[in-house]
Amino acid sequence: MGDLILDPYMEDAILDHPCLAELLADQTALPLFHPFSGGATPQMVDTDTFLRAIGALPPLAPPPAAPLAPAPPDSPRTPHTYGSLLPVYGDLPPLTGAVVQEPLPLPEGGDHPEPPKKKIKVAPLLPERADQPVVTSNSATTTRPQLCAPYDDEIEATLRAMETNPAERPSPYFLETTQGGRMTALVRASMIAFMDEFSQFHELADGTLQRAAYFLDRYLSVTPESDDALQLRLVGATALFLAAKYEDQYTLRKIDASMVAARCGYTSETRHKMVSIMETEMLAALGFNLGGPTAYTFVEHFTRYYGDGKKEKLLKEAAHRFADGSLLTYGFHRYLPSVVAASAIFLARLDVLGHEPWSQDLAELTGYKAIDLMGCVCDMYSQIACPRFALFQEYFFQD
Repeated sequence: MGDLILDPYMEDAILDHPCLAELLADQTALPLFHPFSGGATPQMVDTDTFLRAIGALPPLAPPPAAPLAPAPPDSPRTPHTYGSLLPVYGDLPPLTGAVVQEPLPLPEGGDHPEPPKKKIKVAPLLPERADQPVVTSNSATTTRPQLCAPYDDEIEATLRAMETNPAERPSPYFLETTQGGRMTALVRASMIAFMDEFSQFHELADGTLQRAAYFLDRYLSVTPESDDALQLRLVGATALFLAAKYEDQYTLRKIDASMVAARCGYTSETRHKMVSIMETEMLAALGFNLGGPTAYTFVEHFTRYYGDGKKEKLLKEAAHRFADGSLLTYGFHRYLPSVVAASAIFLARLDVLGHEPWSQDLAELTGYKAIDLMGCVCDMYSQIACPRFALFQEYFFQD
């Protein structure tokens, strides 16, 4: 071992220790255990390494690193490909088209550069396309924004087709033909009034009464019924029960079959079975077609562009009120539901606004001119007990 150069104070400390002084004098190798040998195989370590390991001597300077072998010209790790500041992570493909960011300018009176503000491009919710316009129009001069551009026209066409389907329409004169005079228009009106009271008492979903009357008229169009009061109540309550379950999936949290039967006046323990049996008969009579549009459907459809303003809410509520009032009168089922809904909106505008019951905009939206609604509007107006507005003939001949 070569000569050791020690600090004078360190040398005195080492020589004062008997073991270390003796160790330096002998220059013998000491058996030590390798840290990861598990104590099984001793390894021989010389005295110089041992003293530097325990900190008695300063550590040796690291040897100079060997020069790296130059990479081949076509290697992806070629320095000129990645630049001198990029690390090498395996055989990566060479970077092409790299953009070098220029230094940012310093603001006036500041020490730190300000990054440029990025402009975020937001795509429109309804992008205009050549094959699918965002607006629709029934004429060449007026356009209207669509709430759901890809489907608005299809929804409109589907509703119009369903309301004219003979399989989903009641017979025009079912009281005279199917019922054979056993049921009068007054009896039918009392059934509708009972259904309305039942619906309001249990706070059933909006539109339930319209759909229940729609089911009732279709059922009476194909099924003769007796004049028994309990039986007729059962028919009306079952139609309401079916309509409520169609309009609201949580109806059974409000009413069940036993409550429906009790409302009709049945008190037996098996009264719920009577409602189930009547439901089965009614579904078969309806051909299991329950989704036909009603006047409520079209009022909602025609007022879909209304906002949340007070006047618009009043117009919508008045239209539903006039449409529901028409259910009591036998004969309104001969009008299409869209005609009844448009006529209800006509009267609602007179009731709330007091002027301009119809317009070109409404004609395009509903598909009806004012003259087309004249018969239904006059029939509906005649059923109002104490109208607060007058109905003039010129309303129907305005452009």
